[in-house]
Amino acid sequence: MGKNSAEVVSIGNELLIGHTLDTNSFWIGKKLTQLGWKLERVTQVRDSLEAIKDCVNEALRRGPTMLFTVGGLGPTHDDMTLRGLSLALKRPLDLNAEALHLIREKYALLDRAPSLNRFRRKMAKLPRGSIPLPNLVGTAPGVLTKIGRTTMISLPGVPSEMKSIFTRSVVPVLRQAGAKRPEEFRVRIVGVFESTLAPVLARARRKFPMLYFKSHPKGRETGVRSLIELHVYSTGEGTSKTIKDALSYVLRELRRTVRTPRPRGW
Repeated sequence: MGKNSAEVVSIGNELLIGHTLDTNSFWIGKKLTQLGWKLERVTQVRDSLEAIKDCVNEALRRGPTMLFTVGGLGPTHDDMTLRGLSLALKRPLDLNAEALHLIREKYALLDRAPSLNRFRRKMAKLPRGSIPLPNLVGTAPGVLTKIGRTTMISLPGVPSEMKSIFTRSVVPVLRQAGAKRPEEFRVRIVGVFESTLAPVLARARRKFPMLYFKSHPKGRETGVRSLIELHVYSTGEGTSKTIKDALSYVLRELRRTVRTPRPRGW
């Protein structure tokens, strides 16, 4: 994989049985794009040590710069992400003093005499060499682990906790890479079928190879007022002017193909 590449592994049976929508991966993908990173893949796996181990090892073999795991950091029996990482990395789980301190402080706010039973201590057992990331919203800390060229970040599955840790501890790491946010423009085209737009986009891609073109139908193609939202953004070299030139080219080509395309929104 290239520089500033990322993958996400979302963990939990609830994602695979239709109980919970994986909004976490959607949110992470959006943030990565805004920071100039490229999300290459999102994988969902069950609460299974074997599945977690295999999925993490497969991702590491592809060599992303960042690998996120989301979910499975809590105190219950089905929170097994860190055990799965321990198996994948062949690193034992150690009781991390800093993580234990963070958890003790959190429970001290809830209970005058907090008891750190084995279930609570479980959240402080990290793969050897890992660093805890403070969780200001919940209890289980995030976990940062370095594996060769890959930095792995393990985040809780509760969206508010995931977002808090990501914003506070992960964004600064991502910004250090100095990646540039891609330029993006979009237009809304009414009354043109996607199958009519397709050959125009094929020519545009050849003419502007530094740009990425993606059409999103927003209604039925057979409808009276078919609507397509066309996104064009840079893949590293494109500028705002280049994108505007490309959109102008697409619209000119459409006018030659159909009588009255109606672009909106740019």
